[in-house]
Amino acid sequence: MRLSAAALLLTVLISSFSPGHGVLEAYNTNLKCRCMGETSSLVRINRFDRLQVRAPGHGCPNTEIMVQRKNKSVVCLNPAANWVQKLITVLQKRNLLSTAPAPVMKRAA
Repeated sequence: MRLSAAALLLTVLISSFSPGHGVLEAYNTNLKCRCMGETSSLVRINRFDRLQVRAPGHGCPNTEIMVQRKNKSVVCLNPAANWVQKLITVLQKRNLLSTAPAPVMKRAA
């Protein structure tokens, strides 16, 4: 009985101080990113069905720009590409990227 308790305690201590723990955490932070690969090549705007921009956060440290084409395939764009940045600024000027604010309900006093 004493030997198994000592072995269990030793196992817990060794696993809590392992240097691999930090390495695994660093690799598992991208689990909620939807884009595994990005393209910088030009995608024709007339084939877009929907454009979605996801800001960093909620487990993904990257800004993700996803385009759903009219044939329902999804392409991830490189946010650092010049043509993507110009597209985003044009859409922001036209207010096509902004969403309406959520309605605020006031309580009757």
